[in-house]
Amino acid sequence: MKNIVAIDVGNSETTVGVGNNLSWKSYRYTTRKTITSDELFMMFKTTIDPESINDENLDGSIICSVVPQITDSVIEATKRFTSKTVKNVGPGIKTGLKVNIDNPKELGPDRIANSVGGFKMAKKTAVIIDLGTATTFDIVNNKKEYLGGSIAPGIKISLEALTSKTSSLKSVEISNPKSVIGKNTYEAIQSGLILGHASMIDSMLEKIILEIDSEPKIIITGGLGEIIQPILNIETIYSKDLTLNGLEEIYFLNN
Repeated sequence: MKNIVAIDVGNSETTVGVGNNLSWKSYRYTTRKTITSDELFMMFKTTIDPESINDENLDGSIICSVVPQITDSVIEATKRFTSKTVKNVGPGIKTGLKVNIDNPKELGPDRIANSVGGFKMAKKTAVIIDLGTATTFDIVNNKKEYLGGSIAPGIKISLEALTSKTSSLKSVEISNPKSVIGKNTYEAIQSGLILGHASMIDSMLEKIILEIDSEPKIIITGGLGEIIQPILNIETIYSKDLTLNGLEEIYFLNN
């Protein structure tokens, strides 16, 4: 099976995956809204193994971007780096999903990729939760219809808001606290931040399951998913490369 380059441009981080759903080698870069295609090209050239993207091993590339200011730069840099055409998850691309929301154009390309990857993994009704800059919930039924979802402030945003709007509260490490009842301010913030977010997810899942009236497979992804997934009360699966797998599925659907 040939490799593809799958790029997920998020608000905080840009993830570049080289490989396929059997194995991805991932590279993470801080997203900068002013970055140029030349800078991106040099970043790719100095960090990504050139052997994995030679003509013999590489089929092509696909990106999804929620940062429109740099989408064109990412596409241009990827074309230069791989010498292949680049597919962009946007209007006109086939996803295999029937999007049943008021305005399908509002659905972010990252959430499309997550939903495609989540349904492929679940093979039934699925709820996909991505813990990134925002915490998003996406629901796909067993007919591969995208039903809608929810968006909540992410953990890092919540921490930044808490510490920037108060005089005496300082930032903390984003890790699981020892207990719910903190013995000091540091532990108290960790408890509210991490366990509070996990409780929000548990409660949202209960409400979603009642609303869709079925037993879905629940898949967690995103940079902070590894921290939150083990402390949820509801049974879930963690998939680190879900977005990349969804992008690969969309790539071959349009190839």
